[in-house]
Amino acid sequence: MKKLALFLLAASTFASACRKDGQVEKENEVRPTGGEFTIEGKSYLSDYTYWTGNDGLVLTNVPQAPTYIQNAVQIFVDSLYFSHKYTYLDRNDAAYDKRKHFSNAVVKYTPSGIYGNGFEITGVTAGTMNVSNNGETFTIDFDITVAGRQMQGTYVGKVAGKKF
Repeated sequence: MKKLALFLLAASTFASACRKDGQVEKENEVRPTGGEFTIEGKSYLSDYTYWTGNDGLVLTNVPQAPTYIQNAVQIFVDSLYFSHKYTYLDRNDAAYDKRKHFSNAVVKYTPSGIYGNGFEITGVTAGTMNVSNNGETFTIDFDITVAGRQMQGTYVGKVAGKKF
C-alpha cells in the first residue's frame, strides 16, 4: 500500500510539473478567430467568418447589444481550396476562371456607429485575396477596391460552413 501511495504521488507530481500554470496542452486547438478590415481610414472588427455556398465568403463581426451594428465584407468566390491567390475578374468575362478569380464583393459598414446609418457598397474594380489554411484554421488577406474605395483586411480562424 505504501508503494502504491508513493507511486501515485510521484505520478501526480510529474504530471503537474509538465503543465505550465495548470494549463492543458493546446497543441491541436484552433487559435482564437479574429481579424479586421479597413475602409476610408477606419477599421472594423471581423471576428466571425462563414461560407454561404452560392454567395461565397462573409467576414463579419458578431453584432453586440445594445447597438447590434453589423459590419461585413462578402467576397463572391467559388471555393477556398482552388488556389492560394485570387484576383478580381467579372464573372461575365470570357477569361473568368473560378479557380483563380473572385467575381464581386459587397461591403457593409457603419462609420458613425449608429444603427441604421450604415453604407452598403458594391462595384469591385480591382483586388486580390490570398488564402492559406492549416487544417481548419484559415488565413485570409484581401486588398480590394469597391466603389472607388480602397479596402484591406485580414482574418485568421475557422470558417463556418462548407468551403467548396
